[in-house]
Amino acid sequence: MQTELDTLSEVARVPGESTDRRSPIQPPRSTPPIHLSQAAIRTSAPSITNLMRMALENPGIVSLAAGFVDQQSLPLEVASRAVGTLMADPVEGRRALQYGTTIGHPGLRTRLIERLERAEGVSAGSYREAIERTVVTTGSAQLIYLVCEALLDPGDIVLVESPTYFVFLGPVETRGGRAVRVPIDEGGLRIDALDQAFAKLQAEGQLDRVKFVYTIPEHANPTGISLATDRRKPLVELVRRWSGVAGRRIFLLEDAAYQGLSYGRREPGSLWALDPEGETVILARTFSKTLSPGVKIGYGILPKGLLEPILRLKGNHDFGSANFNQQLLEHALASGDYDRHVEHLRDLYGRKRDLFLEALGEALSGYGDRVRWTRPRGGLFVWMTLPEGVDSGFEGAFFANCLKHGVLYVPGEYAFAPEPGPVPRNHLRLTFGVPSEAELVEGTRRLAAALESSLSP
Repeated sequence: MQTELDTLSEVARVPGESTDRRSPIQPPRSTPPIHLSQAAIRTSAPSITNLMRMALENPGIVSLAAGFVDQQSLPLEVASRAVGTLMADPVEGRRALQYGTTIGHPGLRTRLIERLERAEGVSAGSYREAIERTVVTTGSAQLIYLVCEALLDPGDIVLVESPTYFVFLGPVETRGGRAVRVPIDEGGLRIDALDQAFAKLQAEGQLDRVKFVYTIPEHANPTGISLATDRRKPLVELVRRWSGVAGRRIFLLEDAAYQGLSYGRREPGSLWALDPEGETVILARTFSKTLSPGVKIGYGILPKGLLEPILRLKGNHDFGSANFNQQLLEHALASGDYDRHVEHLRDLYGRKRDLFLEALGEALSGYGDRVRWTRPRGGLFVWMTLPEGVDSGFEGAFFANCLKHGVLYVPGEYAFAPEPGPVPRNHLRLTFGVPSEAELVEGTRRLAAALESSLSP
């Protein structure tokens, strides 16, 4: 049936004119392709996304995979008191709800440095100049991304522990950088191996491409291993020495995400404190694990030459991290609520770690040295090594057997930088942070049953 609009169109048509009634500005029938940036193209999908999907699709599964905090430990009362204090004063409340600054709230930055002075056992005011080099970020993840953005061009090199925090490898990949593995042992990053890695790159003519070394000195993700106290100063000195050889700055990025979560022992001092000139170590810390990932506040202390570039980039990101969250955190720190909460976490996670290690020992005792795992003194993770030939990847029989038995883990292959050579495939990362104590015992039993199925003829 011809409509009124069709009739009007017929009347308006000029003789000899094309019968194609489309407007010249009408989009073509097929949608043109999107031309993504090279950074977007080379960025892989996060491996943890697949694990989260599996957990949601299988509600009965025990997840020893997700590196989240214990749901029941989240500090409702601490947050409520801090928000109540902020909102009780109309002037302060409105100030907290307004934009902040790119570098971060001055009161919080001052308090963070004062706490660092007490933790390092130095006199008050010793680190005062570092306040001006302290940047508040949206968790330490944003600081790490900003460091990669500021330092890495395609082909530049970062030296990382083997294995390392697999999420860190994402920003390196996005920037087109090369992550190169350096071996660790029970004392953390091996200083001799790092020295050899520098020398090898120098011999290959690539020393000028090395931009920084990345390390997690406390209870590393994924291994739970801490850097030995007697390796800390030599590590800083080694990086400083190779900076001199290279003729330009090589940095040491200290990711202290699990600082404060030591169980039954006193933590050694930071690497940052061993760099009094403030030229080599970039300190990254977060309150996501010790307070709340929902608040998502972290901070970094930067060498002077990096401060302005990082602030320029951060200004393009967000003009400054959430001002309200920063002031909430400052109130929690000032009241003592934060320290009391961390003490509670140490008790909670210390018990869960002990229970988990005991359950692993009982369930896997029959394998002797064929199956090994770390015994962390803090943090949230255990690193397990299976017999050679057992593929722990998503496509391997062991992962399939774990799904059948209702337990999840993170395949260890994702924690290895791609260079040099093929990555090991017989490791897995386990967490005792999220599951309940009953789930830890049951998850361990299921893990052992899946391993038995995988090793059976």
